[in-house]
Amino acid sequence: MTYFELFGLPIGFKVDTTQLRTAFMDIQKASHPDKFTQASEEEQTQALENSAIANKAFTLLNNSDKIIPYVLEVTGYLESEEKYALKPDFLMEMMDLNEAWMDASDEAEKSKIIERVKNIENEIYSPVKKLLETHSIDSISQEGMLQIKDYYYKKKYLDRILADFR
Repeated sequence: MTYFELFGLPIGFKVDTTQLRTAFMDIQKASHPDKFTQASEEEQTQALENSAIANKAFTLLNNSDKIIPYVLEVTGYLESEEKYALKPDFLMEMMDLNEAWMDASDEAEKSKIIERVKNIENEIYSPVKKLLETHSIDSISQEGMLQIKDYYYKKKYLDRILADFR
């Protein structure tokens, strides 16, 4: 069962947070461990597991950075530990940014490089923006899903670069 199924939501990159919260609260009310203090040990364990799964699912579905790989994974577009090959021109641009960062002599130059990374983030987000704002992937073509996958890996790369720059 996917986290979307758990909460009765369509698979999508954007979640109806009101519906998510309502479904989460319903699950928590039904499976909260405090309600099972007089139950068998097996029932207590199951209630605790259900509550933990609901917590994990709720947290993931509320995180826009984590929901993208999750949707790609449950739809078969992403495999865990996948070695995705980014296009050489993108990798060359990243190498140029890294070299520029190492050669930067002051904070003004470093700020310009960080600004360039942020501009690249905007450039790669623009083509997939509408796709990532959908509540259901039913309207997204295979090509669209592959665009989102490419965006995900590029964004992940850019996030690592920004973390290294700071």
